[in-house]
Amino acid sequence: MSQPQLQVLIGFQTTLVFGQPFQLDDALYGVLNTTGRGVLGGIQMADVTTYVQSVSINRGRSRQLDEFNCGTAQINLWNKSRIFDPLNQSSPYWIGGTTQQTGVVPRLPVQILANGIPIYTGLVTDWDINYDLGFNDTATVQCADQFTVLSNQQLNAFTPSAETSGVRIDTVLNRPEVNYQGARSIGTGSSNLGAYAVSQDTNCLNYLQQVNTSEQGYLYMSAAGTLTFKGRSSVLNPVSGATFNGDGTGLPFNSLMNQYGDELLYNYINTQSPAGAVQTTSNASSIAQYQAQQYSLLSLLNSTTAEVAALGNYLLGRYQNPILRFNGLQTQLSSMTTAQQNIVLNLDLTSICTVVKNFVTGTPSSDSQTLIVSGVNHTITPGNHVISYTFESTDSNAYFTLNDSIFGTLSTSNLLSF
Repeated sequence: MSQPQLQVLIGFQTTLVFGQPFQLDDALYGVLNTTGRGVLGGIQMADVTTYVQSVSINRGRSRQLDEFNCGTAQINLWNKSRIFDPLNQSSPYWIGGTTQQTGVVPRLPVQILANGIPIYTGLVTDWDINYDLGFNDTATVQCADQFTVLSNQQLNAFTPSAETSGVRIDTVLNRPEVNYQGARSIGTGSSNLGAYAVSQDTNCLNYLQQVNTSEQGYLYMSAAGTLTFKGRSSVLNPVSGATFNGDGTGLPFNSLMNQYGDELLYNYINTQSPAGAVQTTSNASSIAQYQAQQYSLLSLLNSTTAEVAALGNYLLGRYQNPILRFNGLQTQLSSMTTAQQNIVLNLDLTSICTVVKNFVTGTPSSDSQTLIVSGVNHTITPGNHVISYTFESTDSNAYFTLNDSIFGTLSTSNLLSF
């Protein structure tokens, strides 16, 4: 067995400008030799795998109630030939021209694959060229996913229509000042959002995450670079796509961590949107046992106080009692078969997996948990490919509730099974 086949692609700029590419028969962009339009070339993906010394990737979130972070990657490249040095005019990535421009610049697209499966897609944010006195130079490529673009965009003032959380996300992405060009997969969501005015220069990513908070869903960039939104009901009654088991019957793992504390213990919930006053829900039994643990969400966008209160009840149901759960696992892919590697490599954020821990003493002899993947970190060096996963508990609380504004509508995602 060996580690997965690594491939690192960087899209180098091959023209002096980033202009609109040439389009056949187009009145504007079908004319060559025009500044900023009709450009032949543009970005060309180059395989730089032979120069790679190591790769590290960090994606997801570390705490269940936080938003997903911008995914980052660091690629360390052997640069003795100075092929990645922006000062080297002999580099194949030197563009030249009257401006003497290099193609080794920030904001180039990056994709990292293992066994042909995308494990990271993003943009170069920085080239750190390290000059060695023995001329054994290296280049460290810092990368971030498309969240970094959204975090640097500001919204113009507008008032959206009342709409579901998924439609609101599409509304923002389609705004002319955003005009999001990347791939997207936007679910419907369960929350209905009000027609509340958005202030001038509101940060785009912050607002999208505010929408997601009002849904209690999942907003993240996939490993393949797709901006993804899933409503909270998307992980109800989950079906596991992979099983880790230390006894040899499932995917092997090196270490397993569990969490059983008050990190996610909240029994007094305050929620509010512009629809009305603060809505408070609490659990007396939990407060009597653990004392009051307060959690507040006072900047929601939900359209009615009934829905705001229902969201508070949803949060109370999930967090009023501590849950012992496996929250982290590390596995070495070099010890797996190719088939096993591919199963593991295809686990992305919000994927569902089962983890089984066997014990040699005590009762019961094993514990099995179905979990949501909320973090994926890769550490890749010659001969080694280690993945560390962060897990969240699945939601077994939010089943059909009669007359509830959120869970009072029958669907295949919230039916209570017997």
